[in-house]
Amino acid sequence: MDKIIIERKTFSKMLVAIDELMTAATDRVVDYAINIAKDYDAQLVILHVIRADTNLHSVNPPSHIIEMRKQAQAYFVKITEKIHEQDSSNKENSLRIRTEVIASVRIADAIVSYAKDKHIDLIIIGIRGMSKLKSMLVGSVAYDVVRYAHCPVLSVK
Repeated sequence: MDKIIIERKTFSKMLVAIDELMTAATDRVVDYAINIAKDYDAQLVILHVIRADTNLHSVNPPSHIIEMRKQAQAYFVKITEKIHEQDSSNKENSLRIRTEVIASVRIADAIVSYAKDKHIDLIIIGIRGMSKLKSMLVGSVAYDVVRYAHCPVLSVK
């Protein structure tokens, strides 16, 4: 009798992509990603994409972009403090986390490219309840990420 070997997919590097800060929906997606990363003992990358046609590392980015980057970094501090509070009771299973802010006019393309370049195993992204008409007219970041990503994508409501 032949043995059937079932290989379990494990994730070592996960990406949670966010394009809005300080919303209940974003917090829910990030919390979900944190729990999954802990379950898999994976590194978690939290990526915030600012919709802009500029280089964040240029000498003089526009002031509104600087402010958006500061807001993202403040949100990241809030998240990492929350994680460290949770991890203080369980030092063995400490979450490895990395945060990054990038800018792009095409958010889905930026997420997909980043994930591929950084060898991400799983993308976690939130979905919003857009009407059918609105999603047909403007498209959906989550839909495009699912469609074009090189790896599995988990969408969270």
